[in-house]
Amino acid sequence: MNLSLERFSFGRALTISTLIALAAGIAAGTLAPADGTPALRTVISVVEALGALWVRGLRMVILPLVISLLVVAIVGSHERFGVARMGGAAVGIFLAVYVALAGLSALAFPPLIRAFGIAPGSMAGQESAGAGASEVPAGLDVANWLVQIVPTNPFAATAEENILQIVVFTIVFAAAVTRLPAASRQFVLGFFQPVAEAMLVVIAWLLRVSPVAIFALAFGAARGIGLDAGRALLSFGVITTIVMVIAILGLSILAGVMGRVGIVRFFQAAWPAQLLALATRSSLATVPTLVEGARNRLGLSERVVGFGIPFAASTFKPNRVVSSPGKLLFLGWVYGVPIDPLGYAVFVGYVILLAVTTVGVPNQHARHVTLPAYLALGIPVEGAILIGAVDMLWDFSATALNSTGYLAATTLLPRRVIATVAGIAPEPAAS
Repeated sequence: MNLSLERFSFGRALTISTLIALAAGIAAGTLAPADGTPALRTVISVVEALGALWVRGLRMVILPLVISLLVVAIVGSHERFGVARMGGAAVGIFLAVYVALAGLSALAFPPLIRAFGIAPGSMAGQESAGAGASEVPAGLDVANWLVQIVPTNPFAATAEENILQIVVFTIVFAAAVTRLPAASRQFVLGFFQPVAEAMLVVIAWLLRVSPVAIFALAFGAARGIGLDAGRALLSFGVITTIVMVIAILGLSILAGVMGRVGIVRFFQAAWPAQLLALATRSSLATVPTLVEGARNRLGLSERVVGFGIPFAASTFKPNRVVSSPGKLLFLGWVYGVPIDPLGYAVFVGYVILLAVTTVGVPNQHARHVTLPAYLALGIPVEGAILIGAVDMLWDFSATALNSTGYLAATTLLPRRVIATVAGIAPEPAAS
């Protein structure tokens, strides 16, 4: 299954209009009087209702989306990654880098958030009624927490919108399906794949009017905390860019040392693709440049380059394991929602699972696919939507990180795994 939904993506125009709507909403909310005429109060209530209505529409699709998408991702990956099982070292490298980047996010974001002077709990109380979720209290002991995330009744968990329990049940169900005969697996895929695509179509419809919703949500947030809302979002964009750059440098050094090609040579091979990534905001557009750099600068063989870069480009998404945990930590800070290590680990696991197994989901959809993970930890939907509206601020560095990640993962591949995947004799060891 390939959830490649570019036909539902509205590109740069939607991103720009969303940023304009965000700025306009913050400005209007800041300037709106606290107490005006009855007509003005009516207008304000209608604007805020539009934002709440859009959020309810988004929440409407979350449960069927998370269930169907996880089932399709896990069961579909059983079929799609048959080659990856032979080249398991490649997937192992991806996972190791994901874990390292999640650790970097956990270490880097909190001090940077404090350094930018963002007040804790500054947006607490701004979320709309009914936007709560199954919050994970800080300090919850491990044994009790593990017991609580396993549902005794998945239907009751669905009725209560306990996202975490639903995710656990769905993962167990999908893992069990992978053990069924091929015909049964295909039957399950045949049911859930159209459901997942239909939910993403609904999200595409919502995206068409998202600038209106972003204006309304930003308006409501600014009425509560004024220009601090805009300052916080801009600060987060800068913070995320800083962490992305740190991740790019760290991956480059790691690949240069562990891949035995040299740090300077790796930078020489990577920088043309990084510049192209900054210019195009498309990591896939950098693949030909990466192939040339891997061959000519790093001296990697055709076998390594021919397998590693295409496989990484279709599977490896390191930017998500920086931006999504960063959003979680930032939103937990400004909404006063404690994020404990267990909650953070489960969140990262969910993001990695979707990053590894879901191919080709465009950026606009990807941010909504991860919404259940924020909800599961008690983050208000409004916060995740507003912060997603400024993705463009770090999109350039995120694209450069993805491009660097493709080359780094290829450089780190054990050379003999390529022979195993290709079914050919191992290439001679480099002298």
